[in-house]
Amino acid sequence: MTQIVASGLLSKMALQPGNNGEVQYQLVLGDQRVDLNPLIGRHIEMTYSGAIHCSHCGRRTKTSFSQGYCYPCFTTLAQCDSCMMSPEKCHFAAGTCREPSWAEQVCFSDHIVYLANSSGLKVGITRATQMPVRWLDQGATQALPIARG
Repeated sequence: MTQIVASGLLSKMALQPGNNGEVQYQLVLGDQRVDLNPLIGRHIEMTYSGAIHCSHCGRRTKTSFSQGYCYPCFTTLAQCDSCMMSPEKCHFAAGTCREPSWAEQVCFSDHIVYLANSSGLKVGITRATQMPVRWLDQGATQALPIARG
């Protein structure tokens, strides 16, 4: 017997550090969240509806770009600029940022340079608000912030 627990547009999995180092995982489907930890070791099935929708505007699209955006959003939103993945490529000072007010809130927030131990030692950079989620996303078993700015 098939039991539908949730349905909706699939987003990035949510995770939170839990007690005793255990990570709590949630599948995000639209405005619903399904706790996955209780399902570890159980059989689950997911069905793809065949539709791709933009993670920003919800428009149906044939292809997604840069973490799930439609092409118009990908080419117009500052959050899709290359500096989101490579902060050293920030072009705000050159006056070419697509959304200066958004950049002031996001790009100019504190960032952390860190060492993480996942499959080996890695040096990374992330917004301070993404700690420790970024480390957990990478599968790190240990991480150490080494600079903040």
